[in-house]
Amino acid sequence: MASLRQIRRRMKSIENIHEITKAMEMIAAFRFKRAEGRFAKSRIYLKEMETLVANLSSSVENIKDSPRSVTNLRHNAPADPSQTSSSGQIRHAVWQTPGSVAGPLFEKRIIRKKTLLAITGDKGLCGAYNTNLLKAAASWVSANADFETAIIPVGKVACESFKKKHIPMLLSYPERSKVNLEFAKKITWALKDLFLSAQSDSIELLYTTYRPGAAGKNIFVPFLSLDYLMVRNKKGNKIANSTIEYILEPDFETVFISLLSRYLEGKVYLTLLESLVSEYSARMIAMKQATDNSDEILDHLRLLRNKTRQATITRELSEIVSGASVLV
Repeated sequence: MASLRQIRRRMKSIENIHEITKAMEMIAAFRFKRAEGRFAKSRIYLKEMETLVANLSSSVENIKDSPRSVTNLRHNAPADPSQTSSSGQIRHAVWQTPGSVAGPLFEKRIIRKKTLLAITGDKGLCGAYNTNLLKAAASWVSANADFETAIIPVGKVACESFKKKHIPMLLSYPERSKVNLEFAKKITWALKDLFLSAQSDSIELLYTTYRPGAAGKNIFVPFLSLDYLMVRNKKGNKIANSTIEYILEPDFETVFISLLSRYLEGKVYLTLLESLVSEYSARMIAMKQATDNSDEILDHLRLLRNKTRQATITRELSEIVSGASVLV
């Protein structure tokens, strides 16, 4: 049986751990509440945006040879450095190709190259959140062995894991904790450039969904192409998603390009936010379980301490009584 000193030392260690896990639980709860509010508001915005883009996308096929050339589009686009590619061209220009407003973004391709954007956290202590997502990414690679695959990790955990396993990364974004619109734009334009330059024929987002009161679920979401936005009839022909007739100024092309850009950026932003909310939820649950477990261990150690102390007192009393009987 352990001595009283050993038991007390262990109790002190558990109490210190209890304080740490309790503090981490409170921090995770605060961050979770703040991120959840942002996620809820952004989800409403993106839902309305997706409906609008889906309704307008039915008109894309009907627009032939726009009078606006790529040169004019570049000329009229804002000279914002954040909106330019590495070649110095305005990124808005690549939305348009001859004969189509949205170019290849709404076309079905023959899939040869696949890209996966895997979103994990930057830290651990969140249960199986990161582990399950990395397993899902590995399963995706195995399932698509017949294709040329590439992985883009987002989050320090994913970047370090793939680097340790010598898995080639097309791009990497190690800092995911700072989720903002600028970060989402950076990822969106990188993915779009990969798709339009034919470096990838299919791009999917892998992240953990947020489910209140339950563990999140890893899902794969198609990002490009956007053909899924178009509703089809039984014959497979694209039909209008809505009977609403929109009056757009200055013209359809300008408005649609702007909306499509905002929709894609919003989708990436919402995905990053939901992944972040799911991580905070998982960490909050993990720290709550750790705190509860430490309470149970402390209760057990208190009982063991009392039993040990009682046994020690009983033994000492027995020794005193035995010594007194010898003297008598």
